[in-house]
Amino acid sequence: MLREEGISGEFAGDGTGYSLTVTKHYRTNPKKKGKDFRYVFRIIDIDMGMYVGFGYSSRSEKDAFNKAMKMLKEMGVKMNSISLDKYYSTRKTLKMFGKETAVYVIPKKNLSKIGFDWLRVIERIIETPYKFLKRYFKRNLSESGFSADKRRFGWLIRQKREDRREMALFAIGLWHNIFAIRVR
Repeated sequence: MLREEGISGEFAGDGTGYSLTVTKHYRTNPKKKGKDFRYVFRIIDIDMGMYVGFGYSSRSEKDAFNKAMKMLKEMGVKMNSISLDKYYSTRKTLKMFGKETAVYVIPKKNLSKIGFDWLRVIERIIETPYKFLKRYFKRNLSESGFSADKRRFGWLIRQKREDRREMALFAIGLWHNIFAIRVR
């Protein structure tokens, strides 16, 4: 589907958690035990509204992010820009993207050392703050996609085997692409 439709290279990404039991919700449990939740990170094409990258993890949202980035790299998808939330504002994450990729992220409050990796991001903020914030908040498209998917397909994973849990969450992303894709 990616090859036939074509993608813009303008992406946004976000992660979420799915509960395995009815009694617990991933935002209300502060410890977020790995055995009660599964984490998903999806990268969405802003122009098409289609998920182009998918990551799943039983350990953490960051691990799911790394798997989604690996999927994009293996498929050879060219990334012009990406918007991420504050959780991904580490220098290690910024190093994952080359100079040809514009990263739209706002640093965390506790960022102690800015470092050279932040230079491109800070220059973009200073040059055109309105354009930067407008592009940064396009990541809300990813969050609204998660919201629609959870309302449409549920907040709970009912499968027991780990491989089936991953496949169920991958299928939700595929169904999202079928229902919500926008044609240019």
